[in-house]
Amino acid sequence: MSRNLFAKLEESINNRKDTYLLTITDYPDNKILGAKALLWPDGGLCTENSLLPQDVKDLLIAQCSRLVAKKRSGAVKFVWKDSIIECFAEYFPAPLHLIVAGAGHVCEPVAEMGRMLGFFVTVIDDREEFANRERFPFANEVVCQSYLRYFRDVDISEKTYILLLTRGHKYDVLSLNELLKRNSQAGYIGMIGSRRRISGVFKELQQDFPDESFDNLYTPVGLDIGAETPAEIAVSIMAEILKVKNQKSGNSLSTQIKKYAKMGFHEGAGKWTKCSS
Repeated sequence: MSRNLFAKLEESINNRKDTYLLTITDYPDNKILGAKALLWPDGGLCTENSLLPQDVKDLLIAQCSRLVAKKRSGAVKFVWKDSIIECFAEYFPAPLHLIVAGAGHVCEPVAEMGRMLGFFVTVIDDREEFANRERFPFANEVVCQSYLRYFRDVDISEKTYILLLTRGHKYDVLSLNELLKRNSQAGYIGMIGSRRRISGVFKELQQDFPDESFDNLYTPVGLDIGAETPAEIAVSIMAEILKVKNQKSGNSLSTQIKKYAKMGFHEGAGKWTKCSS
């Protein structure tokens, strides 16, 4: 792959765009064999081989449309000038977007863990002394901006995971007001805070959104693991996000094993069978 094409692929991933890397894997003409291109779901195509004819480009876009619709990698074949062209399309899904609003002490380990788990991590705070690269070297993006303005304009989809770790409930209310006005809904919104703070937020929001169910708002944020330190709280939060993302129960994996243990792991006890020495 050329440096230019690699740079465009990297740019697409950083911009959270689904991208397909196309490679011509079989064709009699060596000038075309091995040619690579990038394809985007909107039909945009970028190729590194200037010799690739426009009608071949059009055929590539059309033939790969079914893979784009299913969001998966795969091979396609089509005939051009009485010869078969085979192409492999490798799917690079847009990374999930983790937005952490509030660059306090808990945000630091959350940003680091989020990056380790493959999220595109954005840290947003309205204070320059908090929202800076020195404090968040692992974040993909650090934004110093008001919460209201940021959440009014940022792209939101089911691939967006939002954490509100702000320094006061008024900032939570401002953020949620903007988020609830949006046509697109985030996959997850978590809000940190005490019962009193949470109660105050809901009370204010219900004045403007009396019919809102708040189904995708998780508060207090995180799983109940007795977390106290910022790092422990970060583990609790990211575990809950993974639970929601993967649509799992969040129960201990040993629960099911203990049930089989009481049955003696005998033949027919679910998937478990007693091992023989």
